[in-house]
Amino acid sequence: MAPIRRIVIHHSASPRETTFEQIEGWHLAKGWDAIGYHYLIDGDAKVHVGRPIVFQGAHAKGANRDSIGICVTGDNTRGGMEWSHEQRVRLRELVAALRTALPGVEVMGHREVPGAATACPGEDVSWLRV
Repeated sequence: MAPIRRIVIHHSASPRETTFEQIEGWHLAKGWDAIGYHYLIDGDAKVHVGRPIVFQGAHAKGANRDSIGICVTGDNTRGGMEWSHEQRVRLRELVAALRTALPGVEVMGHREVPGAATACPGEDVSWLRV
């Protein structure tokens, strides 16, 4: 894996109640070695560790080699399925910890990755850059 330059934020585009195990199962069914994300925050705002950050993720075409992928369960494009306050707090804490460990790393939504044709994570994540 190349040096980490960015943290890419995703939503699962599924209900907040979707579990780590379900998403991991979807990714394994694609023939992947593991869940594509390095971290996942579930509907209870619990942080799950997916792929170790020393391994390339499978979460954002064109950015996998030099990024950490964080997925938060929920769908910010559909009413009633948006991230909860608790999930947002946990996401802010996780991103802050990673930025402390990796000074200078850029934080972006999946849709901000050059060439990405997606609405993910369904909202502007500039609030994580402060």
